[in-house]
Amino acid sequence: MEEFEELAERHGLTTKEKVKIVVKYMNKETKKFWKRLEGFGDNYMILKRKIMGAYSKTLLEDKPAVAELVKLVKKSAKESIADEEDLDTYYRKFWIVAADLVEADIINKKQHDKCFWKELPQELRYAISDCLETQDANFKSNQVPEVKKAIEAGVI
Repeated sequence: MEEFEELAERHGLTTKEKVKIVVKYMNKETKKFWKRLEGFGDNYMILKRKIMGAYSKTLLEDKPAVAELVKLVKKSAKESIADEEDLDTYYRKFWIVAADLVEADIINKKQHDKCFWKELPQELRYAISDCLETQDANFKSNQVPEVKKAIEAGVI
């Protein structure tokens, strides 16, 4: 799927074009099966999730994937984040797991941000919140910031 998406992106395919083309080079049985899945004809993201679910136990039963994310953040929470490099390392590990869950509609963006935020050390959350409050008058310290904004403000 990743190779297909890279090629589709490079060639500027629309989501409707992706839906039609993703089945084009499949064998006859696979093509018939995929064409019957929800999303075929109009919604590539739903079709992709259904295809992946048909072949991947992890997406059929989203608990193992979410459990993997929870395990990662709990493990990271036990490790200290002493500098920007540690924060970047935590972010990269988190992103690898969480981005797939968001893309597969297992968790939403808000859950993604909350999961990242809640496992940061409390002092770091306070420092980031203070920094964000000074940068953005609409940001309140009790809010969960977007991961991107938290990383950019990552004052350590």
